[in-house]
Amino acid sequence: MTDEERALLDEPSPKLFGWDTGIVSALCVFALVFLVLSLSAAFLPYRVVVRGALATATLASVAWYVWVQQRERKKVRRETDLVKRETDAGYVHSTIYAIKDAVAVEEFEDEGVSFFLLLDDGATLFLSGQYLYDPVEKGFPWESFEIVRVAFKGWVLRVVPLGARVTPSRTRGPFSDHELESGDLPADGTIEQRDFDAIKTGP
Repeated sequence: MTDEERALLDEPSPKLFGWDTGIVSALCVFALVFLVLSLSAAFLPYRVVVRGALATATLASVAWYVWVQQRERKKVRRETDLVKRETDAGYVHSTIYAIKDAVAVEEFEDEGVSFFLLLDDGATLFLSGQYLYDPVEKGFPWESFEIVRVAFKGWVLRVVPLGARVTPSRTRGPFSDHELESGDLPADGTIEQRDFDAIKTGP
């Protein structure tokens, strides 16, 4: 593992839940409770309904926020411990691929670009994710390239060019809702025997 790869693994995990989310949640709870209490407006003063909704929304939101924060902290601690072990061991997976053709798939929302890559043995490699942004800017895909992954979760650390650029024979639009929901799309890094001609002429 290089110093650059160690630095990538040592980067802190992003904050998944902040006060902005808590405020939005509080407003949603307030609206719900206010609606429920409004049904009792015939029996309770309007002032009591508003104060009751505010108090309930505040307590519920704070309790939920604290619970989520504790849950996320435990999750981050577990992942941090695993990443630290990987970093200390200096252990990564390195795989070199050689390809003959490529079909590029445009990004859907912010999920990252995707590629169907025809390997030199006739199988198809599927790559997809935001980690491809930088390699694409540098000319990905290439005739040969190396992918370095950390064992934990298969995170991609680097995509290294080892050959000349390969111009995709086709660039198709993003996956449709039907394709995304069909369960037929492979996971990132999957190698399968597929009809590559069908991929080039498909939707």
